[in-house]
Amino acid sequence: MIVRPEQSWLRKLFSWRGSIMRKIAPQLCFFIVLNIAYLYLLPLLHLHGIIAKESSFYFIGISISISVFLGFRNNTAWLRYWEARKLWGDLLIVSRSLMREAINTTTASTKDKKELLDLVVTYCITLKSRLRHGPVPVSRMLGYQQLTTPCNALLQNIGLWLYQHRPNELVYRNFNHYLNQMGTIQGGCERISNTPIPYAYSLLLHRTIGIFCAIYPLLLIHDFGFLTLLFSIFTTYALLALDAIATELEDPFGTEDNDLPLSAICNAIEIDLREMLHDGLIPPKMKPDANYRLL
Repeated sequence: MIVRPEQSWLRKLFSWRGSIMRKIAPQLCFFIVLNIAYLYLLPLLHLHGIIAKESSFYFIGISISISVFLGFRNNTAWLRYWEARKLWGDLLIVSRSLMREAINTTTASTKDKKELLDLVVTYCITLKSRLRHGPVPVSRMLGYQQLTTPCNALLQNIGLWLYQHRPNELVYRNFNHYLNQMGTIQGGCERISNTPIPYAYSLLLHRTIGIFCAIYPLLLIHDFGFLTLLFSIFTTYALLALDAIATELEDPFGTEDNDLPLSAICNAIEIDLREMLHDGLIPPKMKPDANYRLL
């Protein structure tokens, strides 16, 4: 995730720090070169009687149609991002509530409560690692690396701790309610991570955009001449940028600039829980790096 500093509108317009601009730069440069080549090759085509006589406004309509399809894909990707953001926000709330209930209602020692704290923090970090398809942290999950779903094992251990330290059955029901919420959050995150947008749909859009951006300038040169470069590049930039944004948002748990800052959320959860327990090992709050990225 990128945390944007305050900038003037002109600096924002020409900013190079955004991952979208960096991603589409090679394709954009290719189409710029292609447009310049068209300006010099078109007179040669005219000598052989090859002239595009169709109105350029027809193809402007086609670009709008492609934008509509891109908008549908972007909306789908944004809904995935929004749901993932909401799920991790709920995980923060549930973690706080569970820890508060354990501190206020159980008679466990401070050492035992720190054990619960470590289990909850380890659960969040492990869930983040699994969603990013990375290895389970060895220092946090000693003995769980070989499990297919280590998060389930951690939830079970949290449940055992809560059952052993329950003051009565009514309080344990509350504990179990929080555990069920954590399981629901985990299932929602796994559903998003394991169900990508259909590849055939994305591939069709990639090819359609590429072909359209290559053909579109030929229809404008006859009417606009050198101004074709300006009109064509603007359209190409918009289509490529929309496609790149959807590709990033499609997997909100990744490590790209516009993905969710899962490490920062886990860091916030650990800080909150340790402060609730008055623990002295409070980690420093994560801040954006030199490129304003917060992972």
